Amino acid sequence: MSESFSFDAKKAGAWRFVPAAAFAVMMVVGLGVTVSSLRDVSSADWKEMAPWSRIIQGESTSRFTSQLNTHFIWSKPFSKIQRAVDWNLARDTGSAVTAGCSGWFFLTEELTTFDGGEQNANARAYMVEQVAKQLQQRGVKLVMAVVPDKTRIEEAHLCGVHRPSAFAARAENWINTLRSNQVEVIDLRAPLASTQGELYYRTDSHWNETGANAAAVAIAARLQALQLAEKTDLQPAPGSIKTVTAERPGDLSHVSNLEGLPALLRPAIEQVATSTVAPVVNKSDDLFGDGGLPSVALVGTSFSLRGNFVPFISQHLGMPVANLAKDGGDFDGAAMTYLQSKAFQQEPPKVLIWEVPERMLQKPFKDTERKWLDLLKKGQL
Repeated sequence: MSESFSFDAKKAGAWRFVPAAAFAVMMVVGLGVTVSSLRDVSSADWKEMAPWSRIIQGESTSRFTSQLNTHFIWSKPFSKIQRAVDWNLARDTGSAVTAGCSGWFFLTEELTTFDGGEQNANARAYMVEQVAKQLQQRGVKLVMAVVPDKTRIEEAHLCGVHRPSAFAARAENWINTLRSNQVEVIDLRAPLASTQGELYYRTDSHWNETGANAAAVAIAARLQALQLAEKTDLQPAPGSIKTVTAERPGDLSHVSNLEGLPALLRPAIEQVATSTVAPVVNKSDDLFGDGGLPSVALVGTSFSLRGNFVPFISQHLGMPVANLAKDGGDFDGAAMTYLQSKAFQQEPPKVLIWEVPERMLQKPFKDTERKWLDLLKKGQL
């Protein structure tokens, strides 16, 4: 479906029932075909779905779906048809994704409030403060980098999607709390907001290369101002970056189950600039610098693995940066894993950059965070 297509679901009236009705018809037809073709399915599989109490509670629906996916070869095509109908008639993107302007998707989690959110943020600020103090005792400088929400930076593309007003000061309050306790924090809101153009991928939850590069310049400049890195002109070495334009399916299209639909029935795949950035090495060709110590290491989330963020930092600093970020690491994952590793114990860096997305500050605490918080209170990283 072209990006110029416009549909107002609120004015659709009875049309909003079409996706469900269409899928119901398909499933009735599919059920007839299925029942006649499932000769190899044991009667026990179906008997388990029979009691009305299970049907009413939805348990049998789940079991039927499982049986359908296992034994009915048309179930996946039917699911794709359902997604195509839902998207094209109602602009449905599922619960995890929110659709903004034409062609723009946002992570619903960025728009979700959590019970005890402020307390969770304060507890995470305390964790960072304890980490910073213990690292300082080992001669390691901690530098936090807070990545603003896509819904904040690309607000112009929300097109009516509501962002809670309570989130306006969410990042600023957390940053101020850290700074009041002598923790070095780089607030990436201003560098991104002052950069022209789109800074996040349209159908992805992460920043694009323009946004990642703007953040990298700000971080490199701050490290130099703190005399944690040598002065450079912040310009990459000539010929170190080569860029081509290519299609890039976004993670939000995948989460929405729209990625596998035919081109005419799904959102357009974004054309983006994709760069290959040459690694920076020390004159000794040793990634960890003279004496075996990494000068700069970075822990963080998938943001640090997208948009060439860390390679850009390295280019602007003119020195290697060890990227220890983790996909799906949440707030604590990469930091805790690295700080408790033998690699850190034996060869700690001089500077540790800890990248944290704004949307993770107020999320409910995980068991791993509680355990780490207990260790930090005892003076153990």
